[in-house]
Parts: sequence; C-alpha cells; structure tokens
Amino acid sequence: MKALFLDIDGVVCLHNEATGLNWGKGNDDFFDADCCRRLKEIIDITGCKIVLSSSWRLFPESIRLMFKQFKPYGITREDFLGKTPSLQDRGDEILAYIKKHPQIEKFVALDDEEYNSYAFPYGRLLLTKEESGITEMIKNKCIQMLI
Repeated sequence: MKALFLDIDGVVCLHNEATGLNWGKGNDDFFDADCCRRLKEIIDITGCKIVLSSSWRLFPESIRLMFKQFKPYGITREDFLGKTPSLQDRGDEILAYIKKHPQIEKFVALDDEEYNSYAFPYGRLLLTKEESGITEMIKNKCIQMLI
C-alpha cells in the first residue's frame, strides 16, 4: 500500500501574506483549486491513500469541513486511510502510524513545515510553500516517489 501523509494549511489551504489563510473569511471554497486537482491526480495515478497528518485531524468540525472542500474535486472519504496520532513531532506521528500499519510499503509526506524528528527518513518529506502549496513540480515528484 502507498500512503500520502497530508498537511492541509500551506498545502491545499494557502496563505497569502496580505490576507492570511484563505479559510475563515466567509468563503465557501477556500481550498486552492489547482492544489486540489493536483492532489487528485496524485491519488489517481499512484493509487495512494491519504493519511491526515494536519492539525485539522484533531477537530471533527475541521474534518467535516475538509471533506466538504474536497468534494468538488472528487476526493472522498474512500481516498483516506486514517489520521496520525498526536505526539510531540509530526515526523514521529507519521513514523508511529507506519509502525502500526506495516502494509504501507511506500510513503511521502506533504507539509509546509520541516519535521524535528531525527528518525524521519531523509527525502520522504516534500516541503510546500504556504503561498503556493502543491505545485506541478511537487506533484510530479510525489508521483515519482509513490510509483
């Protein structure tokens, strides 16, 4: 099985220096359309499942809102495998999830922040920029890593 560990803010919900994060401003569609389409391409091409590693996983209302935002792009609950546990560092959370799910053979993490975990495998984290999220280059690298 292939897993994509997904952060939300700075990956599909972008940050604009002038206005801040796109969500919470009364917009119904605050996830970036291009980033969501690229995420869907990654899922379709690689057959990966998403594991939510974002802090959004901690709040049921945020999860509900996330699925509402993904719906127009064809990303559904069936595309998700689960969510990471809450530990000190996101890298450690991902490693703990993988340890409990040995069926995961390949994985990549998409995040706009680096991890402090020394145990996290080098090269498995693809860093996005909070203002651009999943670019074509990041999408292609992610696909390459999961195929």
